[in-house]
Amino acid sequence: IQYMNVLAIIPARGGSKGIPHKNIRNLAGKPLIAYTIIAAKKSKLIDKIVVSTDDKKIAKISEAYGIEVPFLRPKNISKDNSSTIEVVKHTLEFLRTNQDYIPDMIIVLQPTSPLRTTRLIDNAIKILRRSKSSCVISVSKIKKHPFSAFWLKSGLLKPFKQNFTKYDRRQKHPDLYFPTGSIYAFWDKTIKKYNSMYGPKIKPILVNTEDIDIDNPLDLFFTEMIIKNWNRYKKRFD
Repeated sequence: IQYMNVLAIIPARGGSKGIPHKNIRNLAGKPLIAYTIIAAKKSKLIDKIVVSTDDKKIAKISEAYGIEVPFLRPKNISKDNSSTIEVVKHTLEFLRTNQDYIPDMIIVLQPTSPLRTTRLIDNAIKILRRSKSSCVISVSKIKKHPFSAFWLKSGLLKPFKQNFTKYDRRQKHPDLYFPTGSIYAFWDKTIKKYNSMYGPKIKPILVNTEDIDIDNPLDLFFTEMIIKNWNRYKKRFD
């Protein structure tokens, strides 16, 4: 397989409503973002890693872990409603203009997924490289199925699916998968052609324990317990 330029982008803005300064919160002795940085640095398939942030503290911590922070992200793409595609396009334009660097493949690694492993990152890159897909994203099989859900209308519950009693047992539910947010791998040409990270052919990479996406203090607590105790605890089931 011919050599390809693979760029990892770690998007980490300073603002966060659920947990202030979330991306640099201490998690089992390290800043949250450090777990993603370390996993990306161990990959033999990634040749460039960039942290895109609007926050000087995040930039300083990232650089302390040996990661390039070539710019501070503009405020207009660092808001609550800013999209990941805006961040990716800004990073690509900066690298093309200032470093004459154009990747073949991009992998977006959100710092809120600290349990994501180097092995998972490499597998996503390999799947994209060997398949004819336009994108590879991490997904997990959903546990709470929408066929059993209800709308709330005028104070009353209305079935999301009219014939919901047909799906009263979990075994009757069709398999559905939800993006975990930990990995988005796609081609540079996918963005150029479709103005999207996805394109028409989206390939899954299935994850289990790595599907935690930290959004609130309880998520941080669960994740810290997993980091500290899971390897020892799971031996009970070996």
